[in-house]
Amino acid sequence: MNNITNEELSMLECCQSAQEWREACDKIKSVRGQDYPDDWWGKVKLTGMMDRILGRWGDDSELKISTHKNKDDLIKHLFGDES
Repeated sequence: MNNITNEELSMLECCQSAQEWREACDKIKSVRGQDYPDDWWGKVKLTGMMDRILGRWGDDSELKISTHKNKDDLIKHLFGDES
C-alpha cells in the first residue's frame, strides 16, 4: 500500500504557513511519483486535519472559483504583482 506515514502526518502538523504546507505536500508526493498517498483523502481531508492546519493562516481546503478578464489578469491572480 501507499499510505501516508506518521512521520508525514507530523510534518504536516508542524506547518505554520502556506509555503511550509506546499513544501510538505511536495515532499510527500515526491516519494510517490508526484501522487498523494492512497489514504490522503480519509486521513488528511475528511478528518478535518487539512482545514485545521490551513486555518492557522486564514485559509481552508474548499475549492474556489475565480474568473479572469484575460491571461494577464489570471497570471496576476496566480502570482501577484511579482510576475
